[in-house]
Amino acid sequence: MSFRNLPFYILLFFSLGTNAQRENHLKLPDQNVTLYYEDEGSGNPIIFIPGWTMTTRFFSKQKEYFSKQYRFITFDPRGQGESQKTSVGNSYDVHAQDLAEFIKLLKLKNVVLVGWSSGCITMFEYLKQFGTGNIKQVFFIDETPKWVGDMHFEWVYGNFDDYRSSLLGLTRSRTRDAAGTVNWMLQNPVSDNDKKWMVNDMLKTPNHVALSLYIDGLAADYIDVVKNTETPSRSAFFLRDSWYGKASLWLNKEAPFFNTVAITSHAMFWEKPKEFNDLLMSYLKD
Repeated sequence: MSFRNLPFYILLFFSLGTNAQRENHLKLPDQNVTLYYEDEGSGNPIIFIPGWTMTTRFFSKQKEYFSKQYRFITFDPRGQGESQKTSVGNSYDVHAQDLAEFIKLLKLKNVVLVGWSSGCITMFEYLKQFGTGNIKQVFFIDETPKWVGDMHFEWVYGNFDDYRSSLLGLTRSRTRDAAGTVNWMLQNPVSDNDKKWMVNDMLKTPNHVALSLYIDGLAADYIDVVKNTETPSRSAFFLRDSWYGKASLWLNKEAPFFNTVAITSHAMFWEKPKEFNDLLMSYLKD
């Protein structure tokens, strides 16, 4: 069978389908940057934001599931993946401004935001700068509002001494550091092929961008944002088992309006997608 002589509207049907995936690059004029994004399905928009040096590909197992009921959107933040690499603006306050313009240009309303790891910092900054006026729900996947602090009294990753080795690793061997991150974020080892694409995708972020974002994360403190933002109902923190107890105690005391949900690993959404997807779906409002 030849497609050459088929009518145009039939060719259009084959090329787009009834629930077409839209892969695009969107120019943000105010921010002077172009972002790669994926857009599939229809209905209420739900935006998945990748973590530090990560890409849209890490959410590939959420795309089919959520696009059946929602308008599934994910994008590579500036400097990451297929998005434009810039010499300036590689900080989370600018990432939040990128997100605000992205939402505006796509004319999205009642948005659900789902951030993973440092993608949550973009969300913290968005809430700080723009509030919750156009946000329906927020979900934070395994991220604290403050990386460095007193582990005895605060919910943090650690103190500065805990970061010495990771900073040295980041500056001396990005490839080794990326491979170590993959090992850390999953409960079980991955295949060589999966580890290869994950590391390669992370290395699409130039060294200067990766370091700038890392330092920005180290210096940031969003405790007041989490404590004081008027958060949409049924929003939640998804927290890995290894720190769920401490994190949930802190949140229950300081920000009791958030739900806390236990997950098995930092990237459970990729490792155990069915369980994670069903769990997140159970918290989404109609």
